[in-house]
Amino acid sequence: MTDRDLARERRQARQKESRRLRGLEREAAARARVRLAARTTAPERVVLRLGPTNSGKTHDGIEFLIAQARLGLSGTYAAPLRMLAREVYERLRAHLPDERVGLVTGEERINPQADVVSCTAESARTCGDALVLDEAHWLADRDRGHAWTRLLLTGSHRYIHVTAAPEADALLRTAFAQAGHLEIVQHSRCTELTHAPAIGPRTIPAGSAVVAFSRRAVLALHRELIDHGRSATVLYGAMPPGARREQIQRLVTGEVEVIVTTDVIGHGVNLPLRAVAFAETGKFDGKERRRLRLWEAAQIAGRAGRRGFAAGEGLVATYAGGIPGFSPDAGLVRAAVAVANGAPSDLSIIKASLRPDWGELGDPTPAEIPYALRGWRKAARREASAHPWLRPASIETLLTMWETARATVRAPVAVDAPWPGDGPTVWRLITLPVDAGGAFPEIAAAVLTDRSLRTILRPDSVISRMSLDEAERHAAVMRDLSSAGRSFGAVGGVDHEEAAAGEEAASRRIVELVAQRRPLVNASLCVSCARPCAPWFQRCDACHRARFDWYDGDDPFAW
Repeated sequence: MTDRDLARERRQARQKESRRLRGLEREAAARARVRLAARTTAPERVVLRLGPTNSGKTHDGIEFLIAQARLGLSGTYAAPLRMLAREVYERLRAHLPDERVGLVTGEERINPQADVVSCTAESARTCGDALVLDEAHWLADRDRGHAWTRLLLTGSHRYIHVTAAPEADALLRTAFAQAGHLEIVQHSRCTELTHAPAIGPRTIPAGSAVVAFSRRAVLALHRELIDHGRSATVLYGAMPPGARREQIQRLVTGEVEVIVTTDVIGHGVNLPLRAVAFAETGKFDGKERRRLRLWEAAQIAGRAGRRGFAAGEGLVATYAGGIPGFSPDAGLVRAAVAVANGAPSDLSIIKASLRPDWGELGDPTPAEIPYALRGWRKAARREASAHPWLRPASIETLLTMWETARATVRAPVAVDAPWPGDGPTVWRLITLPVDAGGAFPEIAAAVLTDRSLRTILRPDSVISRMSLDEAERHAAVMRDLSSAGRSFGAVGGVDHEEAAAGEEAASRRIVELVAQRRPLVNASLCVSCARPCAPWFQRCDACHRARFDWYDGDDPFAW
């Protein structure tokens, strides 16, 4: 046989193998289906509570849940944020016996089988006597909206109270078209917000929040307030739940005057705020740096002057400090005040997000999961054309998690490649409430290959000496490991309780550092001239221009 014949045979073999693999990929995709969720029984009564922030929607929904519980009925409260779920859990405990109340989030489980449970939407039960679904306009969110859609469309709750922004009215009416009785309650804001002139570190009143949109910005603003003699604390996403609760309590009790926070306060977290001051009106949303949408700014502004907190009417302003780089849009803040007081916003809620569950994917092997997801997306798009109010959720996060897990265990990419685990296990892994970064690769390796994770534990004596950055990173790792432990049991030889104890120790260290009444970071100074600069840059504007302006204009290397 000649070399040419051998080359032809190898080429034909490769083509045959390629056709075989493509056929397997098509088969995996074809098995995926979309089964539109349907309630086993139509709810007897649905109440839609629509209105702006601080209009009493959530308060009335919780009062309804408490009343039903006192009649001996079961109930679920579903929230968008674990901080809000925790807040409502404490409120329920104030009115009901402890043994009847539970808390379930991606990070905490307290008495999860209780009659009445406060939880995040992703953790909510789909059956029971009563359901209070808070902030239901989240059903349009591309990443998390599927959790609200599931609660709207599935299960067998007899009585449902839904709170939402007024813009969700038409969509919610469509979702509950088959309800036995549908009541619409329009709420108005209980206290009017007032737009105020810019306020600075010396003039901001006690009991206020300064809002920025990154950890670096929050810490820099905290330093400025401390430097001006104000007592202040911080609240942002990297802080573990225990530390967040402690900082909120410090403001509530008056231990500190000002809380510097990200937009974690923008979705129902209740604080006794006299004023909200925007240091920024732009944020990085995971893809790009963009201007706040009007409704987002209104959600944050609406945290001022909360009913029941004796916080006054509520002032909203821009923050005028001395740190370079902060330039909030006063016009946007003024418009946000009007929206929070009831004016129309730019929020558009016309579609509910839909995401697959395992039963819709056709029982794929681990290697087939990406093709099953793409098959589901194709089927979901067909389904959405017949139900215009539904929108298939993005599968990109799931694909990223799958690819991270595959790379971690070094499984081949072929559709028939062997994995050290079965399809359901990998699906549970890639749907954990953790990010693809952080500890997820280690968790994936431990779940799929029994790798030990004992080496990432730290004794309390080490944690007690950690810096703020170190404590936050350790808390995040322990939190991810604890979440995995709830789904898989002991992961890498570390059980849920041990991981939770590690997170709590890191949280105590963070609380200790934040409570020391001194700046948490050094002042941000230009590395070239040592003058103050924006906390997210190494150089001030002048030094940056001096170094890089020669790039402007024609390319000097273009001939």
